Amino acid sequence: MALRWITSGVLLRVCVAFLLAAGTSQALSDLPSAARKESEAGKDVQHNTVSAIPGEAQYAQGVAAYNRGAYRDALAHFLEAGRAGNVDAQCRLGEMYAAGEGVAQNERRAFRWFQKASEQGSAVGQYQVGMRYLRGRGVKKNDKKAGDYLRLSAEQGYPQAQTNYGSLHLVGLGVKQDFIEAVNWFRKAAEQGYSDAQFLMGVAYENGEGVARDVEKARQWYRQAVHNGNGNARGPLFRLDGYKKDEAL
Repeated sequence: MALRWITSGVLLRVCVAFLLAAGTSQALSDLPSAARKESEAGKDVQHNTVSAIPGEAQYAQGVAAYNRGAYRDALAHFLEAGRAGNVDAQCRLGEMYAAGEGVAQNERRAFRWFQKASEQGSAVGQYQVGMRYLRGRGVKKNDKKAGDYLRLSAEQGYPQAQTNYGSLHLVGLGVKQDFIEAVNWFRKAAEQGYSDAQFLMGVAYENGEGVARDVEKARQWYRQAVHNGNGNARGPLFRLDGYKKDEAL
């Protein structure tokens, strides 16, 4: 079956929305909480590949302070740990400066802390830096650098990065447009159980974009996405499979 190579396809429009509409999906955006909360999948991705963790005690104190709402105290502990090279603390600092928690909001400082984590090989840091280059938050917008950093994170198995890096290929933003490569990256994230990528796989198979059209595979991916809590997949599944939108799967 011939593949559809149309730049105005359904999958392209969906990915443009994910990439460019702020807040469309927390997991596909650069919201400050994205690095703090564990993703639906990819929990084995490490912030830091170094076995000896610097500033661990200070980081733990920062987490405890943050959890009780003492944001200024948390910031002080994270600063001490981050300056010692603790990657998790550096990511937390990026979040807090981006959100203005315990400190005045400062996107440039947020970017610098995420960049420090990225330089140590943090998949989360690389993802955040890539998204900030894509959006121009705290740094001048640069689509090429966005793609470079998202690729680094995606190659470590971080599902948000895999999904957005695939979206860049679909849109042709900072990378060469390639529908097949886009779907390959969606599949990597989807196979980790990441629901946004599972939804996109369903869209790809339903519309034959980047893959041969296969309604049964589309149905299967939509069902997995709904099972993992993706609300966007309920409508397409209802259309293909006849399920009620509020029916638990």
